[in-house]
Amino acid sequence: MKPIEVKLGSRGYDVYVENGVLKKAGAILRSVGISDKVMILSTRPVYRLHGKSIFKSLRSKGFKVHPFFIPDGESFKTEKTLFKVLSQMARLSFQRDSCLLALGGGVVGDLGGFAASIYMRGIQLVQCPTTFLAQVDAGIGGKTAIDFAGVKNLIGSFYQPKVVLTDTSVLKTLNDRQLKTGLAEVIKYGVIQDETMFNRVEKDLDKVLRKEPKILSELVWRSCEIKAQIVSQDEREGARRIWLNYGHTVGHALEAYFNYNGLTHGEAIAYGMKFAALLSVQLGICEANTADRQIRLLKKAGLFKPIPWWNVNKVYQKMFLDKKVKKGQIQFVLTRKIGLVTIQKSVPQPVVFSILRQLQA
Repeated sequence: MKPIEVKLGSRGYDVYVENGVLKKAGAILRSVGISDKVMILSTRPVYRLHGKSIFKSLRSKGFKVHPFFIPDGESFKTEKTLFKVLSQMARLSFQRDSCLLALGGGVVGDLGGFAASIYMRGIQLVQCPTTFLAQVDAGIGGKTAIDFAGVKNLIGSFYQPKVVLTDTSVLKTLNDRQLKTGLAEVIKYGVIQDETMFNRVEKDLDKVLRKEPKILSELVWRSCEIKAQIVSQDEREGARRIWLNYGHTVGHALEAYFNYNGLTHGEAIAYGMKFAALLSVQLGICEANTADRQIRLLKKAGLFKPIPWWNVNKVYQKMFLDKKVKKGQIQFVLTRKIGLVTIQKSVPQPVVFSILRQLQA
């Protein structure tokens, strides 16, 4: 397939969405001007599955390749892990023209991207997302971060990669729960911008859950295309990019409340989308059927994992840690209809509490 362009002038780059593209990594990195020294940042399980092919491809084109592994999981997306990565690059005598290649899911991509952005004030970065979630969302757009002081992605930067290599063949190695957590973000794209894709997921959900390669590739491609378009128009979340946070205000608050244990990101975002849909109906922004379609699809996809009772007030307080909060007001991304969202401010607290309690039912 033709690469998807993220149009950011001199900082623009291509996103390659292709079955087997990791085997072409060496040639592609040469074509975009990556210099000889490359550190592959990954986890051991991911590298065992996918690292050898990319290592071989890079070495065949003359790259000096240095794999480095970090522990797997959100709980390791911390300053401690970040400094281990920075220390390793210093030991390898990395220079400003060296490259960090992030091979893995969102944790590797976020932390690796942040490390690349601050080492020597910025070195070359390549993103190679290996989970459904990272392929459709985190691998594109230049958001990098670590979690800090109990807040998800509190410290970070906007730092664009030189290229993104999205190999859809790796999705066959994911377990069902990993697949579903990425599907939540695909459904989100349908809600915010593409009713046709939403309809497709409704119609062919069984094929998606069976991991049929053709439909997974199509959904990854379209999701990347939507995100690339939005990022090209609004790199730093000044306006339209906020749409991508549909479901994330409550979702991130739930993740933080449960200390990033028990819920995957997609499961938390599914609850956040249910909240946003119900709040949209409550405020008269959309019809009940619009919310019902979203909630039915998320439920059918198996994304409403039962969770223990939680304190509504404490989750509400964590919502104020959201980076979209301005002047003490939460900005809610709400839905008008499938494919169209809006931003709502100043929602009364009693209304928010009422909808949050509905999530507990």
